[in-house]
Amino acid sequence: MSFQAALFDMDGLLLDTEALTIDCMQETARAFDLPDLSQTFIGMVGLRSDLAMAVLKRGLNGAVDAETFTADASARIAERRTYGIPVKPGVRELLQLLRAQGTPCALATSSRTETAEIYLAQTGLRRFFETLTGGDKVMHAKPHPEIYLTAAASIGVDPKKTVAFEDSEPGVRAAHAARARVVQVPDLIAPSDDLKALRHHIAPDVLSGARAIGLIDGPDIR
Repeated sequence: MSFQAALFDMDGLLLDTEALTIDCMQETARAFDLPDLSQTFIGMVGLRSDLAMAVLKRGLNGAVDAETFTADASARIAERRTYGIPVKPGVRELLQLLRAQGTPCALATSSRTETAEIYLAQTGLRRFFETLTGGDKVMHAKPHPEIYLTAAASIGVDPKKTVAFEDSEPGVRAAHAARARVVQVPDLIAPSDDLKALRHHIAPDVLSGARAIGLIDGPDIR
């Protein structure tokens, strides 16, 4: 089919931020002399901040106030990000190719819209996106499809005629429910058998995923 637009998640898909965030949260846990909370932190991946906070509170189980924990972790994350935010492999090349062929792009991220503006500006990716839709712009968080429906509407396209790129299970389910063609590039968590049953495309990077479904063709831009 001919796709009218490409929709993108941000954290863990465009930007290598999930691993950095979890690493900083591990540092905070050690600073508070807490037990291993790896599974709690992994369980927060792909969730909007309010849902992620609920997961964190359950994991902390009263050992430390969740707001205090988050403030410490956020300070560590902010410091680390002053050294630059890594862009995932193939992202710049894909966005350049999509711009060259006239395919509009929109962002659909669980992060706040203001945060997305800052991160994309810092990495030089902002110019590739016509619109940014953050988790603060919708009532229902991923895996609900609202954010993908909203992102598609923001650029005037039918979501069924878009490709949605995601890394996490909540995001994949949201994009699939919006009836977009989904390309998953797993980051920290491999897709489960239940998720694979959606029969979406799973790729090692966004560029090869875009080629595999026919969103782009031609030589790479290096």
